[in-house]
Amino acid sequence: MSETDLDDLRSKIDQIDANLCQLIKERQSLASKIMSAKNGGFPFDPKREEELIKKLVNFGLDKFLVEKVWRQIISSNLSMQKALKIGVAGNDDEIQSAYSAHFGNYFKTTYYLSVVSLLAALEKKDIELGFIDSKSINKIKNQTEIKVNFDILANVPLYKSTNQKDYNIIKLKNDKLWVD
Repeated sequence: MSETDLDDLRSKIDQIDANLCQLIKERQSLASKIMSAKNGGFPFDPKREEELIKKLVNFGLDKFLVEKVWRQIISSNLSMQKALKIGVAGNDDEIQSAYSAHFGNYFKTTYYLSVVSLLAALEKKDIELGFIDSKSINKIKNQTEIKVNFDILANVPLYKSTNQKDYNIIKLKNDKLWVD
């Protein structure tokens, strides 16, 4: 391949990148219109996000690429609609990485040393959502002394690689902010 061929290919990639950036800007401009259409309702809609990611995967793109890229786009747009307060149960590298892959760095995030302390913050409405590994959720459900009622909104990531943990996004049950 000649240097000219390489330059031509790079030029085409640069043009595609510029087009992608323009389309992302257009998508972001719709965030405020979406909030108006929701009539002030809570903007986080994990079912819609899952449907969108599955639809995009059906266009023939790699499922891991789609989820990684669109999670960041979705979170960026969501942050324009509402500054969510999210709690994360644990502060080890693994859960921080999983949280960041899902929500990015767009929200007010509080890390809790235990699931119990996160649930207490959820009940006091210090946070609106919780991000917890699925094994911990299952343990909590079996402990009768813990009385916090919560709903699991989503199990993430949608597409998991080998040995990757499952995480749950939770909310307080019957929270008035939510319309299910």
